[in-house]
Amino acid sequence: MRIKKILVPVDFSPCSVNALKIAVEIAKGQLASIEVVNAFHMPAYPHADVVAANTIIEPILQDYEDQIEEQFDALTDKVPGLKSVGFSTRKFVSPTKDAIYTCIEKDGIDLIVMGTKGSHDTLEKLVGSVSSDVIRFAQVPVLVIPENVDAFEIKQIGFAADLHGIKDMDKLDILILFAKMTGAQLKIFNISTDTDEESIIEKARERMKLVDSLSSVDVSYAWINQSEPLEGILDFIDSHKLDMLAMFPRHHGFWDRLLHGSVTKKIAMQIQIPLLTIHE
Repeated sequence: MRIKKILVPVDFSPCSVNALKIAVEIAKGQLASIEVVNAFHMPAYPHADVVAANTIIEPILQDYEDQIEEQFDALTDKVPGLKSVGFSTRKFVSPTKDAIYTCIEKDGIDLIVMGTKGSHDTLEKLVGSVSSDVIRFAQVPVLVIPENVDAFEIKQIGFAADLHGIKDMDKLDILILFAKMTGAQLKIFNISTDTDEESIIEKARERMKLVDSLSSVDVSYAWINQSEPLEGILDFIDSHKLDMLAMFPRHHGFWDRLLHGSVTKKIAMQIQIPLLTIHE
């Protein structure tokens, strides 16, 4: 696998600019291009039939166009590395997630890199509200960069696998790519409290398939006996000094239990490393 085009949503906050810097690091290693996208959402505006509606809307949109173009132009000063990779910019008048979806569908995106601020009061502190939406619908890998991460220095990658069977093992190529690109060790771990013999045997088979599929890199496997998935992840991150966490979002599996389970805000705020999600 090779990454050819990386999508980076920006709102020009330090958090999103930081994610762009990391995207540039990845792009250099892959000889990839970057598409920078900004979206401006007008949640409420006068109906077109209202008298003088256009005279209200058009100046707002024109002001947006002018400001965004200025900030796009300033990006090469904030992120000098952009000059060394091919990049393009797009702007949308739409919700951010709709703009991202359009780019994925039309622009041949291989990877999304986006920053998250951790400034919400809900469990979405884990990945941010927009990031959470993108993770759920994106058919390409999504790399979420916490605001405290300012360099892509990866030595240990953890893959939280639920061992329910990965239909397309080729989806794991992105993990192999990142491991080889950074020289990182890949640590597969499964969090479970299963005691059923048949389930244990089935998971052993899946573990062997998984390890075999990733055998081209330095890989290890661990089973964690823990009833709380997020606590198990946090413990593994800390004990193995992980620099990045990888997961497969599933509609009825580990990811849903993680996002919708009863997990305290304190625990959610402790995840401070890049999160790579791979959509099956």
